Amino acid sequence: MNVDELAGAACGLALATAVLIVLYGHLPVLRLGRTRWWTWSRRGWQQTAAAVLLGAGAWWVTRWPVAGPAVAAAVLGLPRVLAPTASRVAITRGEAVASWTRRVGDLLASGAGGLSQAITRSADTAPAPIAGAVQRLAHRIRSDGTEPALRAFADELADPAADAVVLALLLRLRAGGRGLADLLHAQAEAQSEQVRTRRQVEADRAKPRTTVRCLIAIVAVMLAGLFLFAGHYLTPFSTLTGQIVLAVLTAIGAGAVAWMHRLTASPTAERVLIGTQRKEVQAR
Repeated sequence: MNVDELAGAACGLALATAVLIVLYGHLPVLRLGRTRWWTWSRRGWQQTAAAVLLGAGAWWVTRWPVAGPAVAAAVLGLPRVLAPTASRVAITRGEAVASWTRRVGDLLASGAGGLSQAITRSADTAPAPIAGAVQRLAHRIRSDGTEPALRAFADELADPAADAVVLALLLRLRAGGRGLADLLHAQAEAQSEQVRTRRQVEADRAKPRTTVRCLIAIVAVMLAGLFLFAGHYLTPFSTLTGQIVLAVLTAIGAGAVAWMHRLTASPTAERVLIGTQRKEVQAR
């Protein structure tokens, strides 16, 4: 079996694997009791299938073994590195927490009853990013009490913004006193200011990512143009030495992009109430 036949067989195997991945991505998630055996989202399956297909296509077109894994890794890794979603999700959730906190404060100021009643009423108009968590909070308040429900709410969101609001509420519940509505309004304003600051920081960090995206696009277009219109310039890469050089260059480029991502990634904020509910259960 010659090299072309081996490449064709490998590409066929990759294509079959991609088809199976796409099909499996549309099947329901397998569970055993309450244990989730496979939690990969449908989007993850589709992205993996695209990576396998494009990697197999690059290998088949170029006949370069290094091209297949390189293209597949780029399809899987570049969106996470050049367009990270964690910061945007955190900013959106912080805005939602600030809006909900302000809403609870308004309900308290309007004489809607105590904190438990205000939270329960706010569940119907909670912002979409935290609507489910607020509804579960309202349900836990009725069944478990206010303080355990707030701690469970903080653990569910696992966000420093929610921790700050919950901690202020817990301290006021234990110490008592008036002015809870003013406290919530102050917390909402502080959270909004933090969100504005994070937006500005994220906008500054997005600039180098945009530059790297442009550079990667230029390199990809140049390589495609050379391969289509001046393929003889790339003939040396078809040799074993050329493949080794290509692998080294690809690794250097991937390392540079990963380093850029590390420099521009937002640091993980430390939580204040992490694991509080679990620790109290263990202490009992």
